[in-house]
Amino acid sequence: MTNKEIIESYKSEKESLNLILDELQEINGFISKNDIMEISNYLGISEKEIMILLKYKKNIKLEKQGKNIVIVCKGPNCLKKGSLDIIKAIEKEFNVKEGHTSLDGKITLETKNCFKKCAFAPNVEVNGKLYSNCTKDNIVKILKDVIY
Repeated sequence: MTNKEIIESYKSEKESLNLILDELQEINGFISKNDIMEISNYLGISEKEIMILLKYKKNIKLEKQGKNIVIVCKGPNCLKKGSLDIIKAIEKEFNVKEGHTSLDGKITLETKNCFKKCAFAPNVEVNGKLYSNCTKDNIVKILKDVIY
């Protein structure tokens, strides 16, 4: 089934929006700009209204996720202990921006407010595994080992 067929399998009413978004996210792993246009046209609501809703739906991604998901903590303790330097090092080394996926699709760089492991800051999660007391150098090495 195409995304358009999925969208059109729902009733053409505003109440279908969440169901459509959830199904497309589950099937594709993200909601594309084209999907948003299709949904907007089909349901007769503005793209802006859809984007506002998407800001509150934390499970929805707006771009395809990379093969490796890296989440850097930006909680107060992690920030004090260097998480911004870690983010900058990852961005530079892997040519990726915070909140996005690298062009080669190997890495998605995200941030989180807190992992609740403040005593071990800074914390970075790589593909579901949490690393604590991180430095920019050891995280870059860990990522190179995981990715290559």
